[in-house]
This record gives sequence, C-alpha cells and structure tokens, in this order.
Amino acid sequence: MSRLLPAALSPGAAPTTGPRPGESPAVHRFRPEVQGLRTVAVLLVAVYHVWIGGVSGGVDVFLFISAFLMTLSFVRRLEAGRGPELGSYWARTFSRLLPPVVVTVLGTLVAVRLLFPSDRWYAAIEEAAATVLYSQNWVLAFNAVDYYAADSSRASPFQHFWSLSVQGQVFLLWPLLLALCGLLARRTGWSVGAVATGVFGAVFALSFAFSVVSTRETQAFAYFDTRARLWEFALGSLLALAVLRGFTLPGAVRLVLGWTGLVAIAVCGLVLDVQGSFPGWAALWPLAGAALVILAGHTGDPRGADALLSRRPLLVLGEASYAVYLVHWPVLVTYLVVTDREKATLLHGLAILVGSIVLGVLVQRLVERPLRPAAGTVARQLGLIVLCVALVLVPAAGARTVLDRHAQQAAERAAVENPGAAVLAEGFDREQDPQVPTIPNPLVREGQWSALPEDCDAATEDWFGDYVVACTALPVDPDAEVDAMVIGNSHAEQWLPAFQRVAEDRGWNLLSAVKGACRYQPVETTDNTECQELIRLTDRYIEEQGIDVVFTTSTVTSTDGPDERIAPGFDQVLEDLGSRGITVVGIRDTPRFPFNMVTCIDQEGPDAERCNPPRDQKLAPRNPADALEAEHENFVNIDMSDWVCPGGTCPSRIGNRWVYMDDNHMPRDYVLTMAPAYAEQFEQQVEGRVPQLPGG
Repeated sequence: MSRLLPAALSPGAAPTTGPRPGESPAVHRFRPEVQGLRTVAVLLVAVYHVWIGGVSGGVDVFLFISAFLMTLSFVRRLEAGRGPELGSYWARTFSRLLPPVVVTVLGTLVAVRLLFPSDRWYAAIEEAAATVLYSQNWVLAFNAVDYYAADSSRASPFQHFWSLSVQGQVFLLWPLLLALCGLLARRTGWSVGAVATGVFGAVFALSFAFSVVSTRETQAFAYFDTRARLWEFALGSLLALAVLRGFTLPGAVRLVLGWTGLVAIAVCGLVLDVQGSFPGWAALWPLAGAALVILAGHTGDPRGADALLSRRPLLVLGEASYAVYLVHWPVLVTYLVVTDREKATLLHGLAILVGSIVLGVLVQRLVERPLRPAAGTVARQLGLIVLCVALVLVPAAGARTVLDRHAQQAAERAAVENPGAAVLAEGFDREQDPQVPTIPNPLVREGQWSALPEDCDAATEDWFGDYVVACTALPVDPDAEVDAMVIGNSHAEQWLPAFQRVAEDRGWNLLSAVKGACRYQPVETTDNTECQELIRLTDRYIEEQGIDVVFTTSTVTSTDGPDERIAPGFDQVLEDLGSRGITVVGIRDTPRFPFNMVTCIDQEGPDAERCNPPRDQKLAPRNPADALEAEHENFVNIDMSDWVCPGGTCPSRIGNRWVYMDDNHMPRDYVLTMAPAYAEQFEQQVEGRVPQLPGG
C-alpha cells in the first residue's frame, strides 16, 4: 500500500506484517487490524442500511481512519526532511479513487433508466455529476434530504456518496494543512508533530463546537455538512500524532482496549439514539471505539481483538471494503424500487448483502486493481482522472440537454395543447389531442415549486433568522392600500400563483413566508419547537408590519381516507387575527395519497384506477371550513376542490397537465391554470362581505 494513500473509504492492499523490534505496536506501518476494522465498519453500514434503516457509526469510523493513516504518512515524510509532494499525492489518490466510483455511477445510471420511475431520472443525472465532482454532500444538504427517511425506496441511489465527497474534500484540504505545518516547523524550529498538534487541535475544537450547535438546530443539513465533519478527521490526526510520539500501553491494557473499542463500535447504533444526534457529540462514541482499537494495535496475543481483525477473510474483504461500500446502496435502493418495499426482508436482505460483497470484490479485482497507477507518471494519473470525470459528465450533460429541450418544446405548446384546469371552465370547447405530452415533464421537475417573482429583501430574511423559510414577494408598491402575506406550510405555498393573481388584480403588495411542515396555527397546538418559534416570529411580523390580509390553508386532508378536518387551531387563528382587523383567506386543503402519484402513473398508466381515486375517498362530503363562515366576518372561505377533483374523481391529469408532482403537492404548471378560477371565486366570496379590502 502506498505510504501516502489514505485507507478507510479508499482502496488499498491489506497490510500483514507486525511491528519492528522496540517500536510501539500502534505506530508500525503495516496494520492488519485496521484493515479488519474497515471490514467491520462497512458491514455495519450495510447491515444498518439493509435491515435497520438507521446510522451505525461505521462511516464515521471510515473518516477517522482516513485522517489517521494520512497524517501518519505525511508527518513521517515531513520529519524525514522530504517535501509533501502535493501534486503527486493528489494525482495518485484520486486516480485510485475514481475508477471504481465511475463504474458504480454508470451502472447505477443504467439501473435508474431501466428500472426506476421516470421522475427519478433527472435527479439521478444531476447527482451522478455531483458524485464525480465530490460535491454530492452539498447537493443533499441544500436539498434538505432527510437521511433517516423511513421509506428508503425514495432515497437517491447516489445518496451514500455524500461521505466520499466529504472525504475527497478533506483529501484536498488536509495535505495543504500538513504542508503548512511543515513550513511553520522549519520557520519556528519546532517539530512538525508539535505544530500539527496545535493546528489539528484548533480544527477539532472549532469544528466540534460547530457540529454540536448545527446538529441541534438543523440536523438534516449538518449531517452532510463538511464543516460539521472536520473534527472527526482532526481527531484521527491527533491520534496519529500521539502515536508518532511513542505513546504505548501495557499489553494487558491493550487487550482490554481492543475488545472495548470493537464492542463499542458494534453496539453504537443500538445503544445511542443516533437518529437526530449525528454528527454532533454522539459521533464521539464510534470514534472513541476506533481509537481504542488502534491504540491496542498488534498485541500478538491470540485473545486480542486484533487477532480477530487480522484473520484472512476480514483482510480480503477489507481490501474490497471501498468497492463494497460503493455498490451496496445502489443495489439496496434498486431492490426497494423494483419490489415497492420500504425495507428488505431477512432473506432478501441477505441476498443484497452477499450480492454487494460479490459485486464489490469484482469491482476491486477487475477495475481498481488493474488500474492502480502507483508506478505510473503523474501525467498518466491526471489523464486517468480526466477520463473518469468525462465518462460521467459528458453523457450526463447530453442527457440533461435532451430532457431540457423536450421540456422547453412542451412549454412552448402548452397554452394551446395543455390547457389544464381551463378545460373545466364553462364554455371551453376546444378538442384535446390525446397524443400531446402531458406537462410538466415528470423527468424535469425543476421550477414546479411555486414562488413569487422576487426574493424577500434582506430585512425580511433577517427577521426570520435561523428559522429558514421560503421567502418571496411581489415588487413592492409603496402606494398599495393593502399588504397581504402568505403563511403556513407547503400546502399554502403551492397556491402562490393563485394568490398572486388576486394580489395583482387588486394592486396589493404580497409577501410569502412559508416553511414545509410548519402549518400556521396557535403555538400551543404544535409540538415542533422550530415551528413554534417560526409562528411567534410570523405573528410579530404580521403585527409590526401592519399586514391586512393573510392567505393560508383552512383544512387538513388525510393520506388514508376522506377524514378531512378543520386545521388545528384555525378557529382561534380567525379570532386572533380578526381582533386585529386582519382578513384571513383560507383555502381548502388538497388530497393526499399514500403513494407517489408520478410513480403510480409511470408504473400503472395515467388512467389506472389507483391513480384516479373517487373523490369521496379523498375529501369530506362538504368543506369542513364552511361551518366557520357565519362565526367570523373576517374569513374568506375558498374551496377549489371542484377544480382538483371534478366529476366525482381526483384524476391524475386534467387538460393534458399532471395534477400532482408527488404524493400530496400540485405542480406550479397546473396551479397556474386554476388562477383565473380562484380569482373569480375570491371576488364572489368577498363581494359585500369584507368591505375593508380595496381593489377588484
């Protein structure tokens, strides 16, 4: 194994020899127990993904070992008076990392194209490109992916590449820091180890503090955030520096430490509630376990944990652990998609695990090993890197171009060939061509979340602070007589084109500050602490900014049946806002489904009964909010259900437009076609009822 090649999630040969005479067991260059530990880590990751659906801590162990071995190699080189040779290190490392990645990515893209619903293709293309550019973790973070989603079949088949992206970024950063340590050591006369201890100690302290805070506040983002992971690498580096200083322990103590560390790693996911606590303080548990195993080192005692970790099967699998990690997740997600399951059965899970190991070994022996360019020149290594990236980016760009062109062509014909809800309007008599592609294109869902034309100004963004909302607005008119605001969750957000139509017709200012899963309701009626604070901020904003009209949802539909109810606390909302002279425009909720409608259409066809359920299975016989009209003069009650579920059915498409883009949201393309009908109903409802609303 190359001395400068980091192990863990990286490929590498299994070391087999013991320590030199008089050398600390933890410092010798060849570490079979570390290779075996890689096997334990990858098996934990796969087992938890396949059967448990949680976090095992195995990936954290991978990251920790990477920094440990990389720091050992670099510091030895620097203390021997040799240069860091950054260019050759980066060329050698990434030319070894990328070939197995590219084979996995291309194979996964083929599986997605052949076996996945069409609405997954576009995202797969984007994430494949992000994978080979080592930016997948940021794609997932900014998309607010929930890593702990119960239904992994909706997870990206590229999701697991987040850790490789983080690791790749550190493989760029760490050598720079180590080279800086070498430079400072020469300038100050201190040892490289002493300088590096200070540098990585600072990185550890800053990143750990950031990780704990960000995990507590925005865990879904923090999980993929490189900044929240740097302390795990820094801890591995600090351990390497301690080992290089000759830190040793008695043999009996090492026996205990080895087994303690191995057991700690194995039970981490079972003992800790890790669902919402990684990568904060909880990640110390598996890292401490890995540190104990490394400190125990090669004991030479058959009773030691290292004796188990050094067995031939674990070493062989450890050599292929990188490839096994690469392939296991796409295999699992593909199985869940094809079988329409949320989790694998015991028998199927065993088949997935064994199949992943076989595939991983094949990738390691047929791709990784033959292409190892350790003896090649830097130019050859760089050529291989460029080729690997091009093999993914070129076809991905081509596929993206084709999909975008089809979407653009459909959009240009939409006004005539895709009237959407307009076909339900009285007097519409234009015949529809059934051969016209339905829009929006399920392959291209970008732009289907509704928004107002402009981003909110900085002052409004700052108002909501860390409680991030989707904040957009119409251009502000200082002469407008009414300031209106859209508040609530994504079911209010989806109606923005309709709300915008009313505001523009009447000359109102309109601001939208919404957040998914945060319905606007009295604080005491929700247990979500983040939503509670957002509701308080929204209430203060409405009061201090003098908002006249609030748009939100008035009812809540059910996923499993017609159990539609008035939104929690909505009666109190009407009373509280009414006491301040604020008009509330409440719109009836839209149907929710126990499955993704786009997937249903793709698998069973747009005319399948399951994709077009009867209206009485999805909505209550009457709008529950009707009962509030007589009690609250400030309530404008809007019910657009006849435009979503006309003729006793909740169809998948109306007027050559899809009505849903997932299991409970409408795409902007369809809502736009309902805007005229919404505006007309609004005028009918406010006529003679709410005289304080100018315009119209």
